[in-house]
Amino acid sequence: MKIVADISIKDIDTIFPLLRGFDDASINFLETADIVNSNIVDADALLVRSHTNVNKQLLLSSNIKWIGSATAGIDHIDTNYLDTNNIIWFNAKGCNSFSVCNYVLSSLYQLKKDKIFKETDTVGIIGYGNIGKRLKNILDNLNINNIAYDPFLNSNVLSSISEIMQAEIITIHTPLTYVTKFATNNLVDTEFLEKSNSHSIINTSRGGIVSEVDILKSKQNYIADVWENEPHLKNSIMDCYIATPHIAGHSFEGKVKGTIDTLFGLMNFLNFDKNIVNKNLKLIDNLYQSSAKSYKYLKDFNDNYDIEIESNRFKDLFKNMHKNNFNKLRSSHLNRHDLSIYKI
Repeated sequence: MKIVADISIKDIDTIFPLLRGFDDASINFLETADIVNSNIVDADALLVRSHTNVNKQLLLSSNIKWIGSATAGIDHIDTNYLDTNNIIWFNAKGCNSFSVCNYVLSSLYQLKKDKIFKETDTVGIIGYGNIGKRLKNILDNLNINNIAYDPFLNSNVLSSISEIMQAEIITIHTPLTYVTKFATNNLVDTEFLEKSNSHSIINTSRGGIVSEVDILKSKQNYIADVWENEPHLKNSIMDCYIATPHIAGHSFEGKVKGTIDTLFGLMNFLNFDKNIVNKNLKLIDNLYQSSAKSYKYLKDFNDNYDIEIESNRFKDLFKNMHKNNFNKLRSSHLNRHDLSIYKI
């Protein structure tokens, strides 16, 4: 079996050689820019990140039978093409959920430090998937008022959209959708903002969910990690309360989990024996002794990852150096670990 993997997938070249069961497989590590049709045409499996567009142009006439993306999102994958051509695909859904939660919580502390976020304020969570559930759990642990909304789920813990509109802070954790029921494209626009009781909006999902023109005309404190028309950014990012270059999910743990989940997805596709899978899991556990730290207070998240410093770095780089190089902006983000363990 021939495998091609993006060398920029976190620690892929360290983890893969340790794994059992791949004795008959060869793996070729390529730079992202080199993952093109001519270099993958004879491969059976392909491991990528979000920088690679997985579509007909990339895969035409290739032997690829399985695609694995070490990312939570799938915007870069033409799933219709893959499904039509019987190519199995996998994405590391939820791999960076703790990282995104940490980003949001650091943002909340910044709002609190600036006396914007008051003790009586409620945080409204739109989207109750991997991130929304974990965020709500952490907010509950911290005794921070919060409610969650998801029109696709039926749960007693969920609130209505009208209740969400009464929250002082709204944080968004949904995919960007268009011609579907409860479409999220331009969900937050002038009409939404006029009806909302919010003073702050946090968007770590996709740029198109929030109308940048509308929100920056409003009096909202806009905390944005994602942007309309990425990688082409507007100067208006300088007017955001907090601005970062699509790195909310880029903690050490989030990246490594994306790699591990994708490799286990490949093992599942190849029908690895359960004993071999368990041995591989133990090998990886031995490689990564948990470095995640615990938290007790909201301030702990800011002490671990200062969102204001991240935002100031991004704005300075955007203004002075790398305005037209979004990948350079992303690669300049602060390195960080997650705070994912709660201690009373």
